[in-house]
Amino acid sequence: MHSQGDRALRQLWGIEPPAAKGPKARWTLAEVAAAAVELADEIGLDAISLARVAARLDMTTTGLYRYVDAKATLIELMVDSAVGDPPAIEGDGWQDRCRAWTELLADRYAQHPWLSDVKPTGMPTQPRAYAWIDALLEAIADEAPVDALRLAMLLDSLIRTYATLERSTNGTPPPEWLGEAVAERFPRLAGAEQQDVTDVRAELRYAVDAVLRGAN
Repeated sequence: MHSQGDRALRQLWGIEPPAAKGPKARWTLAEVAAAAVELADEIGLDAISLARVAARLDMTTTGLYRYVDAKATLIELMVDSAVGDPPAIEGDGWQDRCRAWTELLADRYAQHPWLSDVKPTGMPTQPRAYAWIDALLEAIADEAPVDALRLAMLLDSLIRTYATLERSTNGTPPPEWLGEAVAERFPRLAGAEQQDVTDVRAELRYAVDAVLRGAN
């Protein structure tokens, strides 16, 4: 017997069809996930609940249990919906295609900032998460002198880290006293506090370039 959460994920993969018994479902699983994504974009992930998603769909919380039985399962469906299908990965060489892949996935995180609040607990369970990894493997596997799967996981972790940083910095400059304190205690780092890290996408590109240089 599969749990309701397991059945939802199996339906996401197309392994298990929707239940045939009972009245026809008012919403599809994809529509439930899309409504939850829209709500999370408005109020954030922490505020998401089955009751609020049910209200968005004009149904009872009990009715939503027909689709998902727990917030954890709902979040997995939301991640799949939010990252979406990967577009074509283009570039002159494998490194440029890695950069393009990173930019495209970072764009999805920027569109749905709550994605960086979803903490990985193991390997992903969503088909679109694997689709993104597979897209990078397809784009670079014939040329890259590295383990493409491991590189994909590393780049994904960088995207997640810098997406979190982008939300936390939000353009906040350092306090005026910090420069003098850094220079006095750490002379080799004098001026480091003046570096503009508020352009988080530029910092992500720097980190990706550093990784790719090491991958040669």
